[in-house]
Amino acid sequence: MKKLLVIFLLTLSHLGFGQSVTAPEPKSFTINTANQDASGFSLSGFNSTATLLCAIGLPTAPSGTTFYISTTTGLTAASGFTLSGNKTRLVFTGTMANINTALATLKVNTTATTGNVQISVSATVNPTGYFYNPSNGHFYRPISTGATYTNARTLSSQQTFKGQTGYLVTITSADEDAFIFSNVPQSNIWFALTDEVVEAQWRIDAGPEAGTLIKTSNGQTAGNVQGQYNNWAPGEPNNSGNEDYAVTKWGGGSQWNDLPNNFSCAYVVEFGTWTNPDDQTFTEFVSNSVIHSNGNTLRAQFTFNFGSNVDETMFKTRILTSNDNNTFSSNNSFVNLNGIGRVDLTNQIDTAQINGTGFRATTTGGQVEWCVVYDYEPQNQRYQILIDKREFTGTGVSANNITHLKLFDLWDGPVTYQWDDGTWAAYWIYTPTQFNFAGSSFAANIRRASFFWGLSAEFTFGQNRMNKFHKLEFGNLTTTQNASLLGSIVTVSDVYLAFREFADRGILGDESKYFSSGIQFDNADVNGDNLFDERDCYLLLTHLQGTTSLWSTTPTISDAIKIISSTNFDNITKQNWNTFTLPVGNDYPFTFTNGILNAYNLDVTWKGDVNLSHSSQPTGYIPSANISDVSQIKSMAVSSNSVGDVEADIMMEKIDDNIVATILLNPNGNQIGATQFDVYFDNSKIEFSKVEFNNTQSTNFGRNNGSFISLGSLSTSGGSISNVGYKVVFKPKTTITNILGLISVKSVETLNTSLNKINVKVL
Repeated sequence: MKKLLVIFLLTLSHLGFGQSVTAPEPKSFTINTANQDASGFSLSGFNSTATLLCAIGLPTAPSGTTFYISTTTGLTAASGFTLSGNKTRLVFTGTMANINTALATLKVNTTATTGNVQISVSATVNPTGYFYNPSNGHFYRPISTGATYTNARTLSSQQTFKGQTGYLVTITSADEDAFIFSNVPQSNIWFALTDEVVEAQWRIDAGPEAGTLIKTSNGQTAGNVQGQYNNWAPGEPNNSGNEDYAVTKWGGGSQWNDLPNNFSCAYVVEFGTWTNPDDQTFTEFVSNSVIHSNGNTLRAQFTFNFGSNVDETMFKTRILTSNDNNTFSSNNSFVNLNGIGRVDLTNQIDTAQINGTGFRATTTGGQVEWCVVYDYEPQNQRYQILIDKREFTGTGVSANNITHLKLFDLWDGPVTYQWDDGTWAAYWIYTPTQFNFAGSSFAANIRRASFFWGLSAEFTFGQNRMNKFHKLEFGNLTTTQNASLLGSIVTVSDVYLAFREFADRGILGDESKYFSSGIQFDNADVNGDNLFDERDCYLLLTHLQGTTSLWSTTPTISDAIKIISSTNFDNITKQNWNTFTLPVGNDYPFTFTNGILNAYNLDVTWKGDVNLSHSSQPTGYIPSANISDVSQIKSMAVSSNSVGDVEADIMMEKIDDNIVATILLNPNGNQIGATQFDVYFDNSKIEFSKVEFNNTQSTNFGRNNGSFISLGSLSTSGGSISNVGYKVVFKPKTTITNILGLISVKSVETLNTSLNKINVKVL
């Protein structure tokens, strides 16, 4: 027997979560009004003594809209900013407590211009030597050491900051130009603009806008490309002495000039490639925003909470519509969620209305009192209204089909049919506010009697109109994304937790020991019969083993995703979970009302996600009492929350015609309850043959996922397992002389019998 032995290491990444910015619910501001409450933002999860950088900005707002904070105790304005006065952006430092106190006093001033008012708040531990622009969510680092343009461009691209690669600053707006002017003390600052390729053809040559042409001839305004920002000094650029590169703050002023490459100037490194602060992906940096409106506007904005382990940006959505609430269709394109799970689909709303149920009565002034309104009943908050039946003659409309009424300028809304005696038809109008008969513009048509008002009114009737039926649809992920997401939702920890919960239900079988929220029961009820029992446990187990599947033959997210309104999500308890209808599917029906803001906050969870590792976590959920967060779509890393270590030896061998990966686990005194490894392999060169298990008394599994094998063991009785080891056998598809790189192993999770995660140390 010939053996080639290779020993390799597992690499585990450790990430921390918890820092966040909470945003308030959207609202509609009043036009032309100052000092309107915009509070509701707050920071959490930061060290209480750390100095934080906080930015408030208006990425989108109608002209003239501003904000201010009235409490600034303990805050220091960043360079170029002042704490007092009305702002469109503000950057400052302070402790988390002082910043939260300030955010609670945030106010907005509006103008007569209506539209969306987006307020963005961002925070990070204060970085020395960097400046943050809340308008675009970018960081800027001024470099005072002089350099030529080409050296500055090269040096900028070699810098990194909070996970982002730098580039020589680009200036694409007056706002950005002013930001640099205010925050960089040096004069003559290189920025990424050159005509070095073609004379007088000025192009941006760094960052996300690289290659953009902004000017086609020399001179201050000649050849400025429409829609592109230019800010040249008088007579510039003029190419005096082969000047091919641009500086801002020319001579200490606020405009640009062209210079040759032999000049040594300061420069600025920019970090960030997005235009909306919500889309930023800096590490150790959190942000959130809310989109209010100035004046009531119709809008469909959705915010999805996936929890911390799922990358929201890989999901895309669109709106479907229907005339009958049965057949839905759409020509709309899918739109990706941003980095905080938000998407605005207002432009996809179909505002054309269709016939609804019932009829609407409308009044105009007349000569005959065809209508009587009896005195208001304050105890019931209602009026009784009578319509003369002769008004219905020849209309084809029955009195009992009237559901809405426009009664002069007194009422425009629903009515409840009461009775019909052949002479009069009676209805209730429910309202907490009494009618203003005296102030009505139809006062000449209203007569006051002893206990009622007589209205000289003519009635017309028409079928009620209603908005079309709408629903939001999630687009399918790519094949690779589907496999990664659905393959990591149900892991050994979910199955182990389900078995432990079911086994320890108490004498009457109605106690909950390990689940701390109702949504865990709903996710564990994988057969959907509103019971969590042994059938669900074994369906989870056989899914893990690959014997059966919780998903369809060609699985997509519609097999697993559950979309729930945040209000309902937080109301699901361990006692009432089976009274909620939480359908599995990739769409969410919604309704909207004309003339008001429509914002939908939704939580996302998944069928089979018993430990909520990939789900939103409801109020009352206690992660510390459950299995720690494990496999993550965002990073595919392992959480650092653990209670101990175990040792693993992993070897790869070529034995005759087989390639074998051997995994041996040394418990190190820990009581092992469950463990799982994913063995990835190059399926173009080798094919999976079998898994052999050292311990045949435990419940073992080995599922072929196509490009990787999920294997492991768990105790379904609550006891510990020992002698944990696996031998994964592959067969070559072609002649193989080198086995390096054919197989890699990832430790997904190892749990002790108390349901706590244990770190795997590779020797």
